[in-house]
Amino acid sequence: MMSITTENPVEARARAAIEYACGQAGLDPAGARLIRDYANLVYELPGERVVLRLADASTPGRFERLRTSVRVTRWLAEQDFPAVRPLDVRQPVAAEGFFVTFWHHERHVGPPPDPVALGAVLRRLHALPPVPFDLPTYDPFGSVRRAIDACRVLSDADRDWLLERCAALSEAYYERLEFALPYGLIHGDAHRGNLLRSRGRLLLCDWDSVSAGPREIDLVPTLQGVRFGLTERQRSGFSEAYGYDMTTWPGYPVLRDMRELQTLTAVLRNAHRDQRAHDELRLRLESLRAGDDRPWNPF
Repeated sequence: MMSITTENPVEARARAAIEYACGQAGLDPAGARLIRDYANLVYELPGERVVLRLADASTPGRFERLRTSVRVTRWLAEQDFPAVRPLDVRQPVAAEGFFVTFWHHERHVGPPPDPVALGAVLRRLHALPPVPFDLPTYDPFGSVRRAIDACRVLSDADRDWLLERCAALSEAYYERLEFALPYGLIHGDAHRGNLLRSRGRLLLCDWDSVSAGPREIDLVPTLQGVRFGLTERQRSGFSEAYGYDMTTWPGYPVLRDMRELQTLTAVLRNAHRDQRAHDELRLRLESLRAGDDRPWNPF
């Protein structure tokens, strides 16, 4: 039986990174509090009303992607689009094996927003004028392939199956799909967990995956959300608010299956150190390999 370690070996490094990055940005790091440990480490600076996001600097292309997320959200503020705002400081800052970015802290109040609200926000995002600078091309498989390669708890059979699944879906995505919606700016990870209700308004957050790509990419997380308890009423309300029902498009099953693989990324990375992540990885892998539609647990 595999042993799961519960200690976080990167916390001391993260604290040192916060001290250095705050010094570069002219911020007081006192009282930094970890509020999220998932794809990134997220810390709140209560005295500054600032959130720091610490991303692993070893990921290929990460620095440029973070620069893009800051540049895009600054442009979105000029468009009066409801997105979280980066601080007006030079960023990202490289420190202790992390890239650190700084954001105005927006505290979520109330229940999770209904997917209908997300549909309306995405419709507005996709109607914006073209971004006046180059965006990276959306990469649907890079992060999940890296997570598969790095995962410490996968059997050889599961690893081989996942990589073969990536290859089959990659072929379908790049060679067979004909998209119905225009190509352009996409959020890249647009699920309702990235929609905040703060001070009476809704804000779209977590722009690390912002890219140029098919707009269908931003719709599939909600439609695939039936795995996480979304009802048919919520899914149809989302589609109506956006103005397009993607489930009627022949390519929908390919993007749905791609999204299911992408939801494995964080649990693959964390399964060796977190029992919940380990158990959820086993559940999702068994479900995918069986080809069933059993519900999964949000993580």
